[in-house]
Amino acid sequence: LIILSLCLLMIKTLISRVTSTESEVAKLQRENVKCLSLSSNHSLYSPAFTERPKVAFSTSLGKTGHQGPFNTATTVIYKNIFTNTGEHYNQATGIFTAPVRGVYHFSFTMGDFLQSTVMGLTLFKNEQQIIHSGEVGDHQQFRYASNAVILQLEVGDVVFMQLPANYRIYDDSNHRNTFIGILLFPV
Repeated sequence: LIILSLCLLMIKTLISRVTSTESEVAKLQRENVKCLSLSSNHSLYSPAFTERPKVAFSTSLGKTGHQGPFNTATTVIYKNIFTNTGEHYNQATGIFTAPVRGVYHFSFTMGDFLQSTVMGLTLFKNEQQIIHSGEVGDHQQFRYASNAVILQLEVGDVVFMQLPANYRIYDDSNHRNTFIGILLFPV
């Protein structure tokens, strides 16, 4: 009788523990659903998230040797395409055109062997100069410069790189001059 009473007590304790564990699992599942929600209407797996526009490009100059110096500012045309998701970077003109209103990240890197020369590039949004990076000197060594920016663009806005008058850059098979852009999110 004592053994039977102990067994019943152990069974009741186990049932209580299982019920408590099931309740905790249900609570954690509810919290997990809340954590996966990006907002009240969009989860990570909803079409609003997975079907958002995919826009990205990564390029390099693709020309061995110097580009420039020229007497006037010149749009840089990056011919080597690493990726061009969405095909919004135009390889013939060097111009990226925004397909959707959104926030975009752009970066560029350049290099040159400086011997009494000026190296530099300017990033433009439409006809507005946004950022510039460069270096001047007679360092007698290879130098690099880079810059990056996050911009909100409207549909049809263009972004391009410009080599200022009397500046030059250099590229080779090491892809020393790059221009990259990616849509962070639509707005």
